[in-house]
Amino acid sequence: MQCSSTEASIPNELWRIPKSLILKRVGNKKTNTMSQVQAAMQTLTQQWYNALITGLSLSPDNFQLYQGTQPVGSTSDWLWKILDAIPPKSVNNSYDPSQSNNFSQDYQAVIANLKPLSDNSFQNCMGDYYTNWLNYIQSSKCPPNIFDSPDAMQSAFKKWAMIYAPSQMGCSASLIQSFYNDIVTIANTMFASAQVAGKGYAYNTTIADLNNAIQSAPAKSFTMDSKTQSSDVSHTWANGSASVFFDLFDFGGGASYDNLTEEATSAGINISASFKHVLTLPGAPLAKTSTDPILSQYTPWYNSAALSRAFGTQDNTVWKNGLPSWDTTFGPNGNMQRAATSLIIVDGIDITMTSATSYSSSDQQVITARASTGFWPFFSANGSGGSETTVTFSDSGQMTVRITSPAGNPQLLGLLVSNMKDLLG
Repeated sequence: MQCSSTEASIPNELWRIPKSLILKRVGNKKTNTMSQVQAAMQTLTQQWYNALITGLSLSPDNFQLYQGTQPVGSTSDWLWKILDAIPPKSVNNSYDPSQSNNFSQDYQAVIANLKPLSDNSFQNCMGDYYTNWLNYIQSSKCPPNIFDSPDAMQSAFKKWAMIYAPSQMGCSASLIQSFYNDIVTIANTMFASAQVAGKGYAYNTTIADLNNAIQSAPAKSFTMDSKTQSSDVSHTWANGSASVFFDLFDFGGGASYDNLTEEATSAGINISASFKHVLTLPGAPLAKTSTDPILSQYTPWYNSAALSRAFGTQDNTVWKNGLPSWDTTFGPNGNMQRAATSLIIVDGIDITMTSATSYSSSDQQVITARASTGFWPFFSANGSGGSETTVTFSDSGQMTVRITSPAGNPQLLGLLVSNMKDLLG
């Protein structure tokens, strides 16, 4: 193991939502580009968001609803990639692993453009051996905990210098003050070590943590009536911003289902939802070595003190000239305005959705044929993660949809999001 380790107003290029279906909403004012069915689905989605907030005891100050089908993966890397994706400013989102705006990449760019602290006494003392020392602490030969504490680094340096640079043993006197306390140099060295290790950028939670915790997570249930449920999301952390990218029967928002969706939403929709387990799973970038059997194989790569230094000062006393700058990183259109801090996982899903509209026999056939691919709000194809979607109709054509997934097939429901001021300020 190695020793250690913009956003635009709406970053459409970062998410797999078709541009033609993206909508930004502020408060309760809809834009002129929204179709009638998009308006109806946005309202329904915002009602669902508010119902989840209340029913699952979540907070509008940090919850982002995931929409689409996302069964929990089988590896920790699945968790880390979602935690590493910087959430857009929206109460709902669909995660795309190919997106380009990731915390680890943005963090690397930031620390590379920060000025090291001015004390060069250790570097001057080491002379030609300084580069050898840097190469050593980025290699697999040094202790994995070298960045965890001053004592760990001091011990590692003395052992290394005794063999490879005995004439520089006296430099240990300035090692901590000049080198270890230079958080910018340390941050860049840690990240370089993780790059050399080549295993990716781990977070401090694993799939084993999720599987163990989900079994004792509490059950939750609630109901929602679209005729009475509030759709106002102006009070949320996203200040009313939401994305529309689907209709009731099609995740892609295909126009062929618009009329069917509009009929259901106009007549009103009632939802009864229950989850056998609801889990909040926190996760943060790996900053120290771990005794966990999985995490111990990964190199720590994150130094919060370095990022806090970047966030706390906007001028060139801390930042080098060029990009990224404070403004392109943390400013109003910056690419690191917020980060995911927890995943909301649900297991044992049972959702019943009814609509008062009366569908014709031909419409019933279309809807029934579509059921195997999944309906809103989960869009889980039958068999995917144990999910099953069934649809029945009363004699008068009223629709009842039931979406189930037995316990043992956890699903991602959403994220908890924090802004950088709360994380670093």
